[in-house]
Amino acid sequence: MATLRRKLEGEAEIRATAADVLHDIIKSKPHHVSHAASHFIQGVDLHEGDHGVVGSKCIWRYSLGGKPYVIKSVLEEIDEEKKYVKYRGIEGDLMKEYKSITGACHVIPKDNETCIAKWIFEYEKMHPGIPEPTALLDSWIEASKHIDDHHHGIKK
Repeated sequence: MATLRRKLEGEAEIRATAADVLHDIIKSKPHHVSHAASHFIQGVDLHEGDHGVVGSKCIWRYSLGGKPYVIKSVLEEIDEEKKYVKYRGIEGDLMKEYKSITGACHVIPKDNETCIAKWIFEYEKMHPGIPEPTALLDSWIEASKHIDDHHHGIKK
């Protein structure tokens, strides 16, 4: 039987001056994503612990294709030096289709002017008919660009 474990990756190029901001927002201020990308993230509520602390739990309210969704996640890993943050889904709409799902953001310097916001999703589908979470990946890539623009005062 074919494995249903998958990995999906994508990247957005952002200004180097927004690298720390993006990392900080994803790590410890996820509720600020809605300020720059409200079409995707409508809100993030802290459920347990403190933002920016491994083990803390958040409830994310988001939209994909115009449909509302909710997921509860736990902050699983932070690497300040590498600007890497990883969340794991534990309850909610995604958990109806995936046995497990993690999402990570890694901000990687490219040159003096730009960085790469790399998004990595690792997941296991409940069955072969479940679609790949490409809309989720695409939305986070787009949100990274919006956070960069928002930080630089560019309105879209």
